[in-house]
Amino acid sequence: MLDTFNFPTPQGSNYQEFYGGGSTRDWVKPRGVSMVRFMLIGAGGGGGIGSSAQGGGGGGSGAVTSWIGPAIFIPDILRITIGSGGTSGVNAGNTTVTYQVKTTTGYAMLSANGGVSGTTAVTGGTGGTATTANQFCASGIYTSVAGQDGTLGAVIGPGIDQTASTTTFLSGGSGGSGAPTSAGGSVTPNYGYTVLAATTAGGLTAAKNGYFITQPILVGCGGAGGSTSTVVGTAGGRGGIGCGGGGSGEDAITSAQGGDGAVFIWSW
Repeated sequence: MLDTFNFPTPQGSNYQEFYGGGSTRDWVKPRGVSMVRFMLIGAGGGGGIGSSAQGGGGGGSGAVTSWIGPAIFIPDILRITIGSGGTSGVNAGNTTVTYQVKTTTGYAMLSANGGVSGTTAVTGGTGGTATTANQFCASGIYTSVAGQDGTLGAVIGPGIDQTASTTTFLSGGSGGSGAPTSAGGSVTPNYGYTVLAATTAGGLTAAKNGYFITQPILVGCGGAGGSTSTVVGTAGGRGGIGCGGGGSGEDAITSAQGGDGAVFIWSW
């Protein structure tokens, strides 16, 4: 896994993954552990729907928040809430780790903001903003990294391509095409992983969905932009975990959803 935050990953640690946008589950601290590491991924923004004169913008990727510190500072039970991927006009949800107590609604310990969805006005959604450290974060090593913006939809011609960010392992979505018989934008991820090539110009082939993998190097890829035939545009591809959806082509009637968030927890 990519060691973005320079944190150790001990052999034999208890490792748990939490997926499923909109879901809420409890995490119980394993008995006898000394250290805990959290990594939260905010959900990705959805791609914008193309209008009669332009392609939709790609959605922004979610922020990534991480904390590592002594287990003594962690309550025995935490509530994990996974952000849902955004759609056109609806921004992505935040991913949170909350300490729930019986007499209140709980205290947010860690959060990763979701990305903003693209719009029909060719505007790409912005990446989820980095989260400012709170009181809990001071008890360990804390980092929060903003997401990547989605690319613009095209006013005329092919959609705008997306190139991987140099500051986060998640990517925003690419823009949709803005003219008949034009291809949507492609997405080029980091580390030489598979490029999501643009769809055939003028065809109605579905745009390629993004992906998310953890081995051999952690990386997420946003959805490709939708193309436009002589009559109607196609939706962009759905974003991988935490990544933006691709913008739709001109005159499309549907849009791509951004990827849901996720939480990873190590304890040893």
